[in-house]
Amino acid sequence: MQQVNNAGSTQANHHTVTLVTSSKPSLTWISPAEADVFQITADALMPEIIFEFEASFVGEYTWSWTIEWEAKASGLRERERKDGVLRVFKDSDTFVSCEKSWRLDLNGKILGGKVFVEVVIGDEKLSRSISIKGQNPSPTQVTEYVETLEGLTGFDGLLAQETRTRHFIELDGEPIVSFDQGYGIAQMTHPAPSYEHAWNWKANILAGSSLFKDKARIAKSYLGQGGRSYTQDQLRRETFSRWNGGAYHQWDSQMGDWVRRKSILCDTATGNIGWAMNKPQNVGKTESQLRERDKATYNRGTRGQSGEHAWSYNGVCYADHVSDQ
Repeated sequence: MQQVNNAGSTQANHHTVTLVTSSKPSLTWISPAEADVFQITADALMPEIIFEFEASFVGEYTWSWTIEWEAKASGLRERERKDGVLRVFKDSDTFVSCEKSWRLDLNGKILGGKVFVEVVIGDEKLSRSISIKGQNPSPTQVTEYVETLEGLTGFDGLLAQETRTRHFIELDGEPIVSFDQGYGIAQMTHPAPSYEHAWNWKANILAGSSLFKDKARIAKSYLGQGGRSYTQDQLRRETFSRWNGGAYHQWDSQMGDWVRRKSILCDTATGNIGWAMNKPQNVGKTESQLRERDKATYNRGTRGQSGEHAWSYNGVCYADHVSDQ
């Protein structure tokens, strides 16, 4: 015979009619509270979050979790994000356990966003949602981490240029996102970052360092072609330029040396905006004239570039700005 838990009771007197009631099994969350907010540490470690419930049902429980983040452009300023969603990051998993508690573990990943946890308990289910935010490392923490990686001379200066050595917008605790979907401290764009690359500043730097090393390899090959020699400063500028765009140098056969590309004039009030001076719209104009003509269109990004406003994001200008800091 199947045992019935939480059954009501009847009186022994068979001549008395008594209403039989049945109470529902005890089923409730203990922790965390609904809509609680937690923070990834400045050292890129997940917070300790214990999901625990109380239930009279004994057996196996099916747990499932989903985490999701809707990435919106932020720029570097501390302000509310107002633009539309650029990309949706999402991860999830399901497992079975006899335990009534679970320490949040997103398969070892460092992720943030909205977390939804559900537990199926017999014929019932519980659900709970929380949020995970991020906090920025200190510049010292970033420098010390970069120093543990080989072949990254000057990379910390690049990070300072990209995001002022920050990974999160402190106002909302979400990663920095550029209008062209550059994510985090190293502004990972291509290849497109994974969910963890977007939230884990160490993983972001590690992915960015691989790209940086690749750009340095290309720069060495370019400058060393035909057995030509180059200085460490030339290599650094060539690498920085290729991180943000194309080649920095051109070969001057009369001087027998690599020189900065002569056709590029930079807006020194910005980090990487300039003009190709071989374009008819720009010929004969000074930096101040060109800036006055185009500065109102900068905040529109590539949409602000046109025949009338012939400016561009330029690796040469980027390299000059980073190298001269």
